[in-house]
Amino acid sequence: MKFYHDGYSLHRFIAADIVIQLVIAIYFTQTFPNTGGPLFFIYTAWQIGSLPFSQKRFLRFYFLYLLTIILCTLDKILQIPITLHNLFGIVIVLTFIFGSPLASRSLGNSYRRRYRMQQNNRRLETIIKQNERDRIAKDLHDNIGQSFSIITLKAELATKLIEKDPQKALQQLKDITKTSREDLNLVRKIVANLNEKTIASAMIEEEKNLSIANIRQISINEQLSNEWPKNIQHVLASIIKETTTNVLRYSQANNMKFFFQEDDNNFLLEISDDGIGFKNNKENQSFGIEGMKKRLIDFDGQLEVISQHGVKLKITIPRKD
Repeated sequence: MKFYHDGYSLHRFIAADIVIQLVIAIYFTQTFPNTGGPLFFIYTAWQIGSLPFSQKRFLRFYFLYLLTIILCTLDKILQIPITLHNLFGIVIVLTFIFGSPLASRSLGNSYRRRYRMQQNNRRLETIIKQNERDRIAKDLHDNIGQSFSIITLKAELATKLIEKDPQKALQQLKDITKTSREDLNLVRKIVANLNEKTIASAMIEEEKNLSIANIRQISINEQLSNEWPKNIQHVLASIIKETTTNVLRYSQANNMKFFFQEDDNNFLLEISDDGIGFKNNKENQSFGIEGMKKRLIDFDGQLEVISQHGVKLKITIPRKD
């Protein structure tokens, strides 16, 4: 059961799982040919088609499956008496044998396209909200910010000109000056925060870059990040961009996966690829790992790097009030 359970997800031992499944199918087909033994091939056929393999790897498993099932059942097919009814049945069986992985792959690709479309729609909704915030930020900067500047200038001028009850008025005007300056700084800070890049916008940009290199972007639980604080999104968006650039330059990967998580204490992001990994410690530096760690220092964040059958980054940022 473990080999069938593990066979529905990509991992480094997937080839072994498929081979073991085929061996099991051969055993039951030879032992129980008339009581459902050949049905074990069906599970493997649909697993081969449903997994997001590259075209080359899919064809490799597909031909291995065909070779195995044909060699296993050919002697039994040749023993069937040649009649019109039997020929029709053989054609049906062969069509099912050859077509099951192809049908499964077509269905899996359709589901993945639909998922990516839904995911992009959610990203676009986030982008629209971000654009609205940018517009508000511009209005604050151009209008309210200017008003605060004028208030500051007038208040400073008034402190020099006023004569009646100068001490009291002077203190009030100084308070106005101080408050207006603080508000102006606050507006500038709000504008800066609103202009920071979100995770959604970074994911859209990097998916386009990955698609050019025929690398599949896989994103899990990305909708969680839409509610994360903007400063957290900004630093993670920078790391997403840096990591994607590294994958494009060095990894020779087929897939790049982003896994977003959170708990009561932390924001978590795991980024992995199925490429060649790091070859030596010097290359580790060229991948910008130290730069990513420096970005996380202000947030007390941690970055764990695992290079084994590809590269995996585990990013943890504590929640703060």
